[in-house]
Amino acid sequence: MGLYSVMRDENLLLTAAQSARSILMISCPGCACESLSYEEDLPNRLLEQGKDMDSSAVAVNMVRTRWVDRLTAMGKQVDTLSVVFPCEMFDTDREAILNALPGHDTVMILACGSAYIGIQDILKDYQGTIIPMMHTKGSFVFRLVKDETGKHSKVERATARINKK
Repeated sequence: MGLYSVMRDENLLLTAAQSARSILMISCPGCACESLSYEEDLPNRLLEQGKDMDSSAVAVNMVRTRWVDRLTAMGKQVDTLSVVFPCEMFDTDREAILNALPGHDTVMILACGSAYIGIQDILKDYQGTIIPMMHTKGSFVFRLVKDETGKHSKVERATARINKK
């Protein structure tokens, strides 16, 4: 059972990022991907074998790209980092975040609430702004099916079970 999360209000996110100059956007290709697939009716994952989890996470990558483009158009410098399951990181994942951090005055987290807490714990000495982009609303059980192209999975909306808090 995954954590069901939805995007926070777009205007709230834009306001929170208003004063940012350089943003590190950290995304998770886990629960956030299924949640975004369901919530925005996007392809979920590539079915092609051999892709790593980040490369196959279509929904989260589409939303991340949309936000990078939007923030860049506002004059922000945006770098991205994908961390698989920031809710249960190895030291190498923690080091990757800390190594990507210098020069960024803002961190935006495109992931569930558990990922936000995990990343926030690593950044306890960070003096910049940390912005959660998603809000966890509960848990989900989703049935994944092939989309009409046969290239991606998608969440079957009719059988989706969302257990809200």
